[in-house]
Amino acid sequence: MKYKVSNIITSFVLTATFVALAFFVFDTSYLRFAESAKDLWNSVRIYFCEIFGIRYSVEATVLSRSDVMSWNILLPADFESFTQKAKAYFSLLVDENNFKSWLVHSGRTTGNIAKALVIALPCTLILFFIIKKLYSKDNTRHNEDTLPLRIFKKVSNVTYQPLKRYIVNYIGYLREHNVLIVLWVAIWCFNLNIASIIVEFFAYYFYFAVSYKIDTLYLQICKLFIDLQVIFKAFPWWIIGIVAWLIFDKIRKNIADSTLRYFEAKNCGFINEVPIVSISCGSMGKKKTTLITDMALSQEVMFRQKAYKILQDNDMKFPYFPWIAFEDELRLCIEYGTVYNLATVKEWIKKKRERFERHENADLQLYGYDVERYGFYYNDALKVCALFDVLKTYALAYFVYVTESSLIVSNYSVRVDNTLLDRGNFPVWVMDFFPEGITDGRHAHIIDFDALRLGKKLIENNPKTGSFEFGVIAISEIGKERGNNLELKEVKKGTDETNQKNDLFNSWLKMCRHSATIDNYPFIKVFTDEQRPESWGADARDLCDIIHIVDSSEQRLAMPFYTIEEMISEWFFNRFISLYYDFRFKRGDNTLLVYLLKTVTSWLWRRNIRLYNRFGYCSLRIEKERGTMNARCEKKKYYLMNKKIYSRRFSTDCFSDYFNDMAKKTNVGLSDYLEYASEKATVEELKMQNSYFINTLYKDVK
Repeated sequence: MKYKVSNIITSFVLTATFVALAFFVFDTSYLRFAESAKDLWNSVRIYFCEIFGIRYSVEATVLSRSDVMSWNILLPADFESFTQKAKAYFSLLVDENNFKSWLVHSGRTTGNIAKALVIALPCTLILFFIIKKLYSKDNTRHNEDTLPLRIFKKVSNVTYQPLKRYIVNYIGYLREHNVLIVLWVAIWCFNLNIASIIVEFFAYYFYFAVSYKIDTLYLQICKLFIDLQVIFKAFPWWIIGIVAWLIFDKIRKNIADSTLRYFEAKNCGFINEVPIVSISCGSMGKKKTTLITDMALSQEVMFRQKAYKILQDNDMKFPYFPWIAFEDELRLCIEYGTVYNLATVKEWIKKKRERFERHENADLQLYGYDVERYGFYYNDALKVCALFDVLKTYALAYFVYVTESSLIVSNYSVRVDNTLLDRGNFPVWVMDFFPEGITDGRHAHIIDFDALRLGKKLIENNPKTGSFEFGVIAISEIGKERGNNLELKEVKKGTDETNQKNDLFNSWLKMCRHSATIDNYPFIKVFTDEQRPESWGADARDLCDIIHIVDSSEQRLAMPFYTIEEMISEWFFNRFISLYYDFRFKRGDNTLLVYLLKTVTSWLWRRNIRLYNRFGYCSLRIEKERGTMNARCEKKKYYLMNKKIYSRRFSTDCFSDYFNDMAKKTNVGLSDYLEYASEKATVEELKMQNSYFINTLYKDVK
């Protein structure tokens, strides 16, 4: 609130300044705009007269030189003169006298640079030794600022910091008031003659579309350079350089963003090739859990997109049906809890159909849909569908689409940041893995394995039994949950206790698509991981595709033309960090030089990190084979984008709290472990290991 008045005053002053500049400095640009508007009007008249064969006496003023801006550019007046001058220019490149003159000029310039270096080098060396002498003195004044640093901070507190805070606040104010930005952009488009260039382009376009005179193009190029004079004269070169750099940076970031989205599309293609159940395998640290998390996130988005596509297709089957009224009633039933899963959606549609067949009241059950006019059946050349069959498919897909929670169920936490936008009509999902800022969404559902067991349950009369119908299941370390054939050798199927042999979890895996199929598409996927595929029993593993992670590439950047900046950042960081920690070893106070160096280096380092976090990626080299493990492996690539998978998605130490709980109950740490007395362990030290091997060796020794 304290900046509100000052923001308004600043906006008024800036707007008044821009308008004043338009009248007193850039008035020529407005005269040139009027001239361009006249050219456009005449070109449009010629265009329509030529198209409709109307006789006209309109002059093509677009072919005339500007009467407002003088021809004071280096380009010749016509193309023939330009050709002659170009030949003369290129002939100078092989001219002996011109080459000698260039050598003389280069020698003078080099001599001046050498003189400056001769003067600067001793001064730099002296300054270096003075600073080294001052900073070589040891002290333990922890966190005390030196006098120069205290002076710098005080000056900064009354100059730079208030200005920075005000500018940041004002930028936020402008973002909330876009009309100001639009107004200023419009004013400067006219001031800098950009509006004239745009209008002149269309004027020549309409003329050239009916004349096709190529020889007039050179004149337009000359006029373009004349119009650009306003920009180059009004702004100093360094401002133009900054603007050009910002445009270049924006372009390469857009390229990087497009590259990441292309990688995501390739990943989705790979996920679609994988069957309903898959297991990702690899040694520790090969990013198994990262891979299944990434696939689960993409699969959730693809489920929403597929549901959306089903809605579109079924809408077109009965294009005049009041779908929005149908959706409103379904949303109310979901809100009141009468519809809460796919089974209840089917029951709801069944009751509507029975009521309609009993009363044939289209106003109540079909929201006023005119059956006689628009029809009750749809023939797709394969079968004939009644309206209620289509309504059933539509309602099921709509339920999947509008479910405002994560579709992921997992045995570890996964964060999703998809957002449902709803203005009271048809809702739209925002499902972008590469947003500009940081998002904060919801998390995956906690898995209850009893909901996936068709046989015995761990909890008798578990209310979640049979409740899971559709979604994405992610299970880390599946082998530790389900076990393999060898581990389950002693487990009996006929026992009263629930175990892996009598819970019929594998039967659920084989049949799970039946509860999740909508319009012949299964809305279910099970992603699992384990170090070895053999850790999961063959009965379940045979259903899967096994994804072997061979290796992971180094971090790469999707943004092009960043090599030099990265080299500068690394050079600054490597040079500063050794100096900084040497300084930390010797001194405990804070100095101005280190403060400034750290400010610059940390800015470069943080910028580099942000770019890699935003546009970085690595590729996994994987081999995919059938779960029967008797087929040839297919070599594939999968891309892990940092912004998508490492943006607080999941914790790689998802089971660490188990060990934390054990460690908190002890009073022993690493430092409390006894050390060996010498280079060779004694008998007593060997026995302290509580080793099976050592105990076996000494079990008969008394």
